[in-house]
Amino acid sequence: MLTKGEEYTDQGQDYYEERYRERVLRALSQRAAKLGMQVIPIAQPA
Repeated sequence: MLTKGEEYTDQGQDYYEERYRERVLRALSQRAAKLGMQVIPIAQPA
């Protein structure tokens, strides 16, 4: 914002929740791999 001269735009709560979810899933996958397991995602009900 200050260095690029751009206006601040709020990304919204959904954006931050999705990024958090991705971080948690990545960490879980890495931890499972260290234990010799694999995480397989399933479709979530709507």
